[in-house]
Amino acid sequence: MELEIFSLYKDFFNFLDRIKNKEVKWKSYLINYYEPHREFLDSYLKHFPFLDASTLRQRVEATKPEDYSWLRHLLSFSPPEEIIRAAYKKCSMAVAPEIVPQVFLFIGYFSPEGFVMEFRGKPVICFGLERFKDFRLLKILFAHEYAHFLLNSREGEILEEKKLKWLLLCEGFCAYFSSLVFQDSQLSEHLLFPRDVLNWSQENLPLLREVYLSHKYSDEEIFEIYFKGKHELGILPRTGRYLGFQAVKRFLSRKDDPKIGELIKDKALLLSIKI
Repeated sequence: MELEIFSLYKDFFNFLDRIKNKEVKWKSYLINYYEPHREFLDSYLKHFPFLDASTLRQRVEATKPEDYSWLRHLLSFSPPEEIIRAAYKKCSMAVAPEIVPQVFLFIGYFSPEGFVMEFRGKPVICFGLERFKDFRLLKILFAHEYAHFLLNSREGEILEEKKLKWLLLCEGFCAYFSSLVFQDSQLSEHLLFPRDVLNWSQENLPLLREVYLSHKYSDEEIFEIYFKGKHELGILPRTGRYLGFQAVKRFLSRKDDPKIGELIKDKALLLSIKI
């Protein structure tokens, strides 16, 4: 079955074109973009509740068509649909999905470049296009989110006390998966952070492990340390992904251990990996 891609961003540009014709911005946004995609956009807003209706309206009314000129140009000469279909072909050869994912390409306000959320009772892959300056890393982002999609497609709840470990291992697993599929790209690109952060992470892996194993911090504190950084400890933001990556890589490098597809099928097996 062919990958389903929903290019919602095209209607966002319809909204922008209406602005040029002097229509009221909020009314144009509702008619041309929000109403045609209400179900998806409502799910997105619930998934990221920092953008309430009042803030959304203020942002819409501040919209300037010229701010999206480069994105419009980028989409015209480098269609993301083609990049995603090619990436999906490679990803599905590495690990085939039980259910073919749906992909939503949209333009929001402050949306992440890529994420997986539940929509109509199942996980879907989403890309907020407004932050992209180019699509050089889109294939890697797709592979990363495809791995999240595979993990989210499996049944079974994660116990509260295991959620932090699950998050670290999932992020590490997704980086490992994309490095397996696109071996020609740099490790820093698979980890989705700059080269200097990778260099720091490689030099300070013992520190990252020590923080996790010390039991000095609550899960909330460790989340803050690994994903937002901690100046007092000298830890850079997002380096928890490297910790999870190394744990998954170490586990899968052992002889006779399960393969990557088995980790996707068994949440308990993934959670058994030692950080």
